[in-house]
Amino acid sequence: MNDKIISGAFWLSFGSIISRILGVIYLIPWLIMIGHTNIASAQALFNSAYTPYALFISLGTAGFPSAIARRVALYKSNKQYQESNSLFYSGLIIMGVSGIICATLLFSLSPLIAKNSPVTSYHDAVRTIKILSPTLFIIPVMSVIRGWLQGNQDLKPFGLSQVIEQFIRILFILVSTFFVLYILKFSFVIAVQTSVFAAFIGALASLFYLCKYYFKNYQNEFDIKLISLTKIFKLTRLTLLESIPFLLVGSGITITQLIDQVFFKQIMNNLLGYSLLKIQYTYIIFCKPQ
Repeated sequence: MNDKIISGAFWLSFGSIISRILGVIYLIPWLIMIGHTNIASAQALFNSAYTPYALFISLGTAGFPSAIARRVALYKSNKQYQESNSLFYSGLIIMGVSGIICATLLFSLSPLIAKNSPVTSYHDAVRTIKILSPTLFIIPVMSVIRGWLQGNQDLKPFGLSQVIEQFIRILFILVSTFFVLYILKFSFVIAVQTSVFAAFIGALASLFYLCKYYFKNYQNEFDIKLISLTKIFKLTRLTLLESIPFLLVGSGITITQLIDQVFFKQIMNNLLGYSLLKIQYTYIIFCKPQ
């Protein structure tokens, strides 16, 4: 048991650390390809989509993975295997619906978000946010699988899925940016939008790996049975109640970032009379890369 805990902690830390390192390193070649004169506009466009996207991920998953991990671990320790499987299946249903709702909301609210974001091109921002929104179909479902594996103390696929997601995302960003700018000779705006779409490709690759791992190693537990609505509501209610602390902690910073994004432009433009170009540049100075 101790070896399994140590191994799990290693893989979880490994996945998190490597993902963060890759997320910093790729910026160097990406910004070089974008070009010095376009860096501010590109980063502003990138952030205008990623900040609300990150918030919708927090709201869409609602701390569900951590809560599922905790409850699955409890069921396993009490040998309530059917309850664990029922929670997994009901979680997939709930998070699937949540993903559809969040993706639809982000897509629908993109004009409002773009209008209030510190970017010089409203139409480019709307299109960029819309391109990113389909990723929200995948992330909540993937988070349920990760939470279930964590509850089973099987953290190696959890960590590896993070690395796969980030590596495929970054590879797609760099390759597509080079292709768009140097082969097709398109605008840097198109390069930013393909870079944003990379989140969908990375999430899809990670989900494929997790599903393959699950069916390979837990095929004996893959026994789909009809779940009563009463049981779904009961399990969902219990898990949601336990997920509230994770939701509050996980989404707090993202909410403040979105508030900054929405009100920065109004304050700088209406009160101080700054131009959109200057507002965009100033905002990027204070904004961390995504």
